[in-house]
Amino acid sequence: MRYIFLILIPFLLMAENIDTLYERVLKSNLYKSKSEALNSNLQATKSSLYSDGWSVGANLGQSQGRNGAESGLEYGISLNKDFKLNGSSVDALIKTTQLYIDNSKKIEENRLKTKLWRLYGNYCITEEALQARGELASVYDTISKHIDKGVEYGEFDISKSIMANLALQNMNLQISKLENITQGYELEIKKIVPFNGQFICKRLRPNIENLFKPEYSALRPMLERQVEINKDKLSIVSTKIPKVNIDASYSNEIDTDKYMINISVPLAFGEKNQAQRASAMSALNASNYELETFRNNYIHESNVMERQLNIYKKYLKASDKLIRESSDKLIQHSNMRFRAGEESLISMLKATETKVQMIEAILELKIDRHNAVAQYMYNYAIDPKGVSK
Repeated sequence: MRYIFLILIPFLLMAENIDTLYERVLKSNLYKSKSEALNSNLQATKSSLYSDGWSVGANLGQSQGRNGAESGLEYGISLNKDFKLNGSSVDALIKTTQLYIDNSKKIEENRLKTKLWRLYGNYCITEEALQARGELASVYDTISKHIDKGVEYGEFDISKSIMANLALQNMNLQISKLENITQGYELEIKKIVPFNGQFICKRLRPNIENLFKPEYSALRPMLERQVEINKDKLSIVSTKIPKVNIDASYSNEIDTDKYMINISVPLAFGEKNQAQRASAMSALNASNYELETFRNNYIHESNVMERQLNIYKKYLKASDKLIRESSDKLIQHSNMRFRAGEESLISMLKATETKVQMIEAILELKIDRHNAVAQYMYNYAIDPKGVSK
């Protein structure tokens, strides 16, 4: 036993758990690409709202006088700038947009974590099934060797040896299929974060009370920020005098110096401005409806998910333990009767096939439950680490 433990030490040191994967999300290329795209959207918003600095103009010309008029070089310079009168609304919109971007990044982070949570759980559930099939393969192997020895001494017909070996090969094929599935999960995980392909599986148990609390959803604050953004946009386009343009210029016209200051005030009237206000109002209404839809759907889907989890908890946990204990007793009893010559090989194989079928049913139920919770957390951008026990 001591030597087995020493052999396992390198594996245990290299094996990773779900918390390790969570820590790698923010450093992953997948998250960084999404984060930079959101940063780009923020800068695009700023560029569309902020005014440019002063602009400078200059001109140079030659004046050719007629009828004795003086000729000479003429030149001029000018300064121009727009001054926004709705600066407070613009600043509010930039601030709210920054919060919206931060919320959007949190959503991306939580959804990547949820993908890892789903893959990790499915991986570990499949590993349970692999272990159970490995135990059955060991039973088949023992039976096959027993029959082969019996054939050698004339106790069994060769057909029984063939049947036993076929049963063993079939079980090995099922094990190979499950191993391919776990490798598929490993590949999907590696697409999200770096992973060495070695897991320490632990039971994933979401805290049911926290799971269904709206404050654990990153989607809700993002939708609230969207409403605020559209309010700020409506405030900006509703400003009667949005900006003032000031143009100052100096020109030298041979014997005359000219100084000019021009002020222009665009008025927010006309069909274009009306259309902009109508568009902003529609966007605000749409974001309010979207937020209200979220609240209604969240309540409904949370109630449905809670009932589903209670059903799983009530039936799956009890059935899992009962099925495993009963099927193990059946296999053990059948094996003893077969060795004593009181039961046929077919009955023995039927007993093990029954356990295989039960394992399949339990595996599907566990994965269905796990994926249902994962989909719920993904839809509402819930941090699986934040709602875990």
